[in-house]
Amino acid sequence: MIRLPEPEVIVEGLTLPECPRWHDGSLIFSDIAAGRIYRLDDDDKAEIIHQEADDFVGGLGVLDGGDLLAVLSKQRKLLRISEDGVSVHADLSDLCRFVLNDMSVHAGRAYVSQPGFDIWADDAHGMPDPTGLILVQPDGSASIAASDMMSPNGMAIAPDGKTLYVAECTAMRITCFDIDAVTGALSNRRLFGMLPDGGIPDGICLDGQGAIWSAVPVAVAGSSIVAGPGVIRMTEGGAVSHLVPVAAGRRALACCLGGQNAEYLYVCTVPDFEGAAAFSASEGCLERVTIG
Repeated sequence: MIRLPEPEVIVEGLTLPECPRWHDGSLIFSDIAAGRIYRLDDDDKAEIIHQEADDFVGGLGVLDGGDLLAVLSKQRKLLRISEDGVSVHADLSDLCRFVLNDMSVHAGRAYVSQPGFDIWADDAHGMPDPTGLILVQPDGSASIAASDMMSPNGMAIAPDGKTLYVAECTAMRITCFDIDAVTGALSNRRLFGMLPDGGIPDGICLDGQGAIWSAVPVAVAGSSIVAGPGVIRMTEGGAVSHLVPVAAGRRALACCLGGQNAEYLYVCTVPDFEGAAAFSASEGCLERVTIG
């Protein structure tokens, strides 16, 4: 296994940085608890491109025409942000009992994850119920694309649009599906790989060799929850080829490849935490490491 250097901090003072996406030559990401969406400029300055006053902003995705989709976690809606303004793209409250989480977008369709419990509650403990992965069509209509998912979280779609990868937190695995090119329906559910050492996956991304990079904020050790290793690179079957450690006392939540040749790995980190109240500390960071 190749151990890469710790990433360097490039943006500080965030609450809960998450859901980084590389699009059109720049990085966008959410600061969930602050209700903000940022774009990173060429000087590594974070510019606010959307502020939501009354909700947590989670997963992000860009439609073919350039409009931005964003998850409103508590309201269980997708926002559509365009040059003409902001509108509700889809109301998913009938398909989601608690809160929404992450999202992956391709060919106008969005796949939206829900953890199966209220992750923002201070007393959020215990094993969540199996839950469904939501498919939102280009017209905003929605349905359950896959059932019995174990706290699905981060997702990635292959560049050819044929495969969806899903991090199932409480199952400690990455699962993948075939995507129907016409309908977006999911089939051929299968295991991509189990995380080693009790690791719990969070945000993920896919590289050009078909490997998954997964943030691992925590791991299960016996009856205890301990800090995860940082970010791992996993090939199909579960072998770990690379490790990106984060600084002691911090946890990696999400990751994204970026740069002209995908030579950078961006990592969203927060301090060790216990409960949702910790996210008000504004100690979250966006970090970056060169991987190639």
